[in-house]
Amino acid sequence: MIVQPHPRTKNVFTENNLPLVAKAPFVNGDYLPERLNAAMALLGGIEKAIKPGDKVILKPNFNCSYETPLSTDLGILAAAIELLIDAGAKVTVAEMSGRADGPTHKVATNLGVFPVLKRFGVPLIEFEEEEWVELEVPGKYWKSYHVPRSMYEADKRVYLSNMRCHSSARFSVSLKLGVGWLSVDDREILHADRNTTEGMVAELHLGWQPNLILVDGRRSTVNWHGRGPYVFPNVIMASGDLVAIDSEAVKLLKQFPADNRIGVPLENLDQLRVAAEHGLGSFQYILKEAEAHLETEQKNNLDPAALVISEEDKLENKA
Repeated sequence: MIVQPHPRTKNVFTENNLPLVAKAPFVNGDYLPERLNAAMALLGGIEKAIKPGDKVILKPNFNCSYETPLSTDLGILAAAIELLIDAGAKVTVAEMSGRADGPTHKVATNLGVFPVLKRFGVPLIEFEEEEWVELEVPGKYWKSYHVPRSMYEADKRVYLSNMRCHSSARFSVSLKLGVGWLSVDDREILHADRNTTEGMVAELHLGWQPNLILVDGRRSTVNWHGRGPYVFPNVIMASGDLVAIDSEAVKLLKQFPADNRIGVPLENLDQLRVAAEHGLGSFQYILKEAEAHLETEQKNNLDPAALVISEEDKLENKA
């Protein structure tokens, strides 16, 4: 069956005609749902995009059986599901694992995904078990590719991505998340020529665009191959703009010098350039940042007398 692209999804998270990117610092020990809510508050609230009763597909990254940033962290998965359910959405998680470590059911089992989904009563669609449709697109690199019917027919879509460097696409954030709904045969085409992979990744969003993008930027890797020592940007981000949020993610990754291929102007990164040329996002955006939690919230509610250290306590501490 051949299908056509959906009408462009309007980005509802804007200010002064520019897309918003929200960034909430994550201090070790912070409560993830609160940090997601802090990011959404900077965007004006999740209710701008998600309404009660909306059927939402949440697209994480279960690329392989290894933990974040190679695959979605269970804590952020639970927090995102909770965020959507609290907004009144009917949530389904959907994904297909990478070529080297599938099938998806095995990867999801290894990662411990199913107990999280069971806790919230949320099903998992494993795309390799789905019916596939051929999506015609007005791309430079693609004229059509095959996508799961469930992803194509979803009412609304929320992307939940990590951020790291990548061997063939230079970096992996929200644009790269599209590879997870691409058919096996088309993935082979995608990776056949490294010179075109980045632009082909961008064009995977010509059939539809996300209603909301969430990025887990707490832990990452910045070597060219996307492996190696961890770095810790320690942020949670949210936006409705693919190019804007990926641009901000790349800026964060550039703060950690390493042997990689992102050390060029953003406009020279083909994922971003091609996506912007297709009108899928903007390099110009407004960044809003939440305050970090650096002190105990209850401090100011205590009786001042309780904060006074007695001479006896001082002597005991010295002992």
